[in-house]
Amino acid sequence: MKKLLVIALLLLVSASLFAAGQQEQVSADKPVVLKFGVDGNTMSVEYKVAQKFAETLGSVSGGMVTATIYPNGQLGDAKAMLQQIAMNELDAYMEPIGGISTMVPELAILEMAYVVKDLDHIARILGSDWGKKIQEKLASDYNLMILDQTLFGTRQTSSNKPLYSIDDYKGLRIRTPNSRGLKDWAEAMGGRPTTIAFNEVYLALKTNSVDAQENPLPTIESMKFYEAQAAVAIDNHVIQDKSIIFSQKRWEGLTAEQQGWLRTAGKAAKDESIKLVTESTDQIIAFFKSEGLTITYPDVGPMRKAMAPYYVKIEKELGVPGLVDQLARL
Repeated sequence: MKKLLVIALLLLVSASLFAAGQQEQVSADKPVVLKFGVDGNTMSVEYKVAQKFAETLGSVSGGMVTATIYPNGQLGDAKAMLQQIAMNELDAYMEPIGGISTMVPELAILEMAYVVKDLDHIARILGSDWGKKIQEKLASDYNLMILDQTLFGTRQTSSNKPLYSIDDYKGLRIRTPNSRGLKDWAEAMGGRPTTIAFNEVYLALKTNSVDAQENPLPTIESMKFYEAQAAVAIDNHVIQDKSIIFSQKRWEGLTAEQQGWLRTAGKAAKDESIKLVTESTDQIIAFFKSEGLTITYPDVGPMRKAMAPYYVKIEKELGVPGLVDQLARL
């Protein structure tokens, strides 16, 4: 009797394993359609980068894995879309890595001025022991994985006078968004950070309520802030990424081949973002010059040095002493 029971159990297990194998095979052969949320409109660099991702994914997979893009914040704001990924209701979304600090506070370090050097530096940071722990926490607690990083832009400063060195920032009323890292940067430069709603910035510049503002060059152009300013300083104070955030559960449900296709698409999106941002940067600077603006390139060495006390302060708050120096060496 016992022998018959053992045989029955073995047959049941074998049948289950066979069924699972068959189910996995069927899943692998079935087309997969991913949902990709985007904040920007169809003219934005962000949307064009998402398009490149989708086109590459469809091509390398032979149409077996595709991505449907939802632009213009159709699926909600950043908080809403990150929550949708956490609930496994959305597959992908692009967000600055520092923007996820609401979930993992230590990521706020990456929003501080002059901490991140470029996209490759972000990749090295995420590949470090510290970065791996952060990614493990994102995956286990929030169902978020970082597929790759794309370039959104670099924040620069426009002002009502040319800024040749850090000394020229002293006393300036600099408009910043309500961001701890950006307000710290303006204060460290000797300026007076002034938080003003984004849709009120143009009027504030026109009426001299503030002397300067900071944003990526495409924003300074598209919002016509240059019309109320005399100069733009290329001080590169924050490198702004748009990391491709993906659902960890969705990822785990894909085959190794499907994951490889996604990696290829992520790399194509990264390359496209660098190309588009670089091209637009050169064009916008040329346009500003044609409009009579003075373009300056202040030495960022003293600026980075001025940030040191602010690094110490946030490290103390987060309980991670020496982290900025550690990341800088990567």
